[in-house]
Parts: sequence; C-alpha cells; structure tokens
Amino acid sequence: MKLKELYSKYEEIIKYLFFGVLTTLVGWAVYFSVLLVGKGVLGLPAEDTSSAKYLIIYTTAQVIQWVAAVLFAFFTNRKWVFTDADRDKPIYKQLPVFAGGRVLTFFLDYLITYFGALALSSLLPMLNSLTLLGREWNLNEIAAKLVAAVVVIIVNYILSKLLVFTKKQPRGE
Repeated sequence: MKLKELYSKYEEIIKYLFFGVLTTLVGWAVYFSVLLVGKGVLGLPAEDTSSAKYLIIYTTAQVIQWVAAVLFAFFTNRKWVFTDADRDKPIYKQLPVFAGGRVLTFFLDYLITYFGALALSSLLPMLNSLTLLGREWNLNEIAAKLVAAVVVIIVNYILSKLLVFTKKQPRGE
C-alpha cells in the first residue's frame, strides 16, 4: 500500500523521469548515429574532439538530436505526463513556448557536452579511443553527454511545469 501512495504522490515526477529517459534515449540514438556517420564520412578518428571538422559534425548532431527530442518530449509530456495541465491551450500556442525553453537547455547540453568532452579528454586520454562492439568510441564524450542529460532533464522539468503545461485557471463564478 505504501508504494501505491508514493506513486500517487509523485506520479507526475515519475512519469516525467520515465519519458525524460525515453526522450534522452531517442536523442542519443539520433546524436550518436549522426556523429558516427559524420566522423566516418569525414574520416575522423574517435579521439578527435577539437578539430573544425569535428565541430561541424558535432553541431549538426546536436541540432538534429534537439529537434527529434523536442518533438518526442512535447507530445509525450502533453499526453501522459502533465495530465492536470490546461487542455484548452492549443498545441500551436504551447509548442513554441516548449521549444523556446528547450533552446535554453540545448545550449546547456551543447556547452556541457563539448567542454566536458574536452576536459575529460585532457584528464583521461586513455578513454579517448576504445574499441567496443567493433567500433571506436570516445568514452569521455559519452560521459560528458550523460552529465549534460541529467542537467537538461532537471531544467526541462522546471521550465515545462512553470511555463508550458500550467494548470487550468479556475473561472470566476
């Protein structure tokens, strides 16, 4: 019975975390696919995290990931997470506010991942290029992306709760 009470009390946060993790996985699938394909096309080694070519691929991967994640998150949050939000607000009014908040966290993600990968690569160069599953991976880049995801999920929840999926205001009698 206690577990049911806890779920009931924190249902919105639990659902947000669940869909936040799914959003993160969708975003990562897109990000790492674009990054790996881009590095392959340009012939960049896994340890490259600072060249101009890398920066172009990295930025492209971040932007495409952002679009995919924002769309996935908006529709899942609207339907399953913020169930007590005002349903009279049309999507065309909510989506721009939602996306606007996500622009802020896009820059957080971008900066934390980029500078985190650079910092970790200089601190732990042995993790710059490891072969896993038949591919070269930069674990420092992956670790920086993980840290960025945690920060982004927290900030996105706060922005969504305060600015986008607000409760319906009671009408005066």
